[in-house]
Amino acid sequence: MIKNLIAAAVQWAPEVLDLERGLLRARDAMAEAASNGAQIAVFPETWLLGYPYWASISVRDPRFTEARRRLQQLALTRDGEAMRSLQKAAADAGIAVVMGLHERDGGSIYNVAAYISADGQLLNLHRKLMPTNTERLVWGQGDGSDMQSVEMSGAKVNGLICFEHQMTLARNALAIKGVQVHAALWPGHAFINGVIDASTRHIAHENGCFVVSAREVMSIDRLGKHLPDFSDEPERWYGNGGSAIIAPNGSYLVEPVFDEETILYHELDFARIDDANWLFDGVGHYSRPDVFQLRWDESPKTPRA
Repeated sequence: MIKNLIAAAVQWAPEVLDLERGLLRARDAMAEAASNGAQIAVFPETWLLGYPYWASISVRDPRFTEARRRLQQLALTRDGEAMRSLQKAAADAGIAVVMGLHERDGGSIYNVAAYISADGQLLNLHRKLMPTNTERLVWGQGDGSDMQSVEMSGAKVNGLICFEHQMTLARNALAIKGVQVHAALWPGHAFINGVIDASTRHIAHENGCFVVSAREVMSIDRLGKHLPDFSDEPERWYGNGGSAIIAPNGSYLVEPVFDEETILYHELDFARIDDANWLFDGVGHYSRPDVFQLRWDESPKTPRA
């Protein structure tokens, strides 16, 4: 059984709706994290191609249509060349990766966390269960089939995307699957700083695991010239970071870092998981299955048999 693991949270700005540059930047981040000893790196929500800050403008705005069309053209597929490129980058660096990206399946796009092993195997693609608010104009819904733990660099790893952390039963589902490292993928919105602080520290304690919380920094000056003109509303594109690494007792191992591009690191001592579970084991001595039980449909839901 693994005793420790060096984890990294990548807080770099994305290459918005630029797949070629985004893949190169992902490769560089993996290589840098690995060169600093990291064995697993977590990236922010839909970091590859960028979080759709544009989704909350009117659908009648031509900028919405332009961004939406470009995203549909560029979104990754499970067995496509871009996904294979990500897998190769992880293998070349020798680092396990949880990457936030957009996946296209038919005519629909999904918000996905891709779990890639240090030897480049695609272990799981978890689709966000419920897009939040105007995100529903961009992404479809996931199902219960990919709420799994996978072994990455010797550790049991799973995670949630953004407001999935507010879904009580989703948190419990991941605890049932067993977890040592929880990947928390978020955008850079400053207005949810307090929510993220509460959510990530709570799930660390509730599920008795380490949490690697990855967020991005973003600003309008980082947008490429291939995108529509958003100069009239620079605040739309502001992301202040806030990535962090949290211990199983809910305390910060690396406090949130704001307003700078960086990669956060910490060596996780898995003995702290046993210490946390001795006090509170949510799927063990503190579970009370005679009172509460989770009914969970893990079958995939697809219209294409």
